[in-house]
Amino acid sequence: MNEGQARGFAHDRAGGVLAAVHIVLRVNPQVGPTGFDPTLRTQVVGADAAVMRVQVAQAYDELRGPAGVAYGQPIGRLYATLRGYRILSYTDNQVSLRLLTEAPDASGAPVVASTQLRLLWSGADWALVAPVGGTFDQVVTAASPAEVATFLPFIAGG
Repeated sequence: MNEGQARGFAHDRAGGVLAAVHIVLRVNPQVGPTGFDPTLRTQVVGADAAVMRVQVAQAYDELRGPAGVAYGQPIGRLYATLRGYRILSYTDNQVSLRLLTEAPDASGAPVVASTQLRLLWSGADWALVAPVGGTFDQVVTAASPAEVATFLPFIAGG
């Protein structure tokens, strides 16, 4: 790990999945700029990478004020749990996958969502291709029970 980044993922399917998990976590505004700045700068690529950097920084500023958090500090706990993954396609240079996440809604009821991601092999490591518009809004969908059954589960401790 370097500058809040997870690096050195294997150049294979498992490495692509692990890179997706780590990069997506680190571009969340709640982790604070110590985590998201270096990750967005060096591990997110594509036409909307610059827009994503702006979007995440703005979201962080909007969240930290009401939370009473000084600039630079993380904003509370992330309440999402990664439940599984499904690889959609894989080549030596690219992996497309969906991550399955469970998080409470405003009432506390669990909501399960699927997020589609694409990563490219840079020659030395995996990099996330920024989603269109710089946010995950267009690549996150509610996951039905039938869809949930198509994911390989992340197993605690293994």
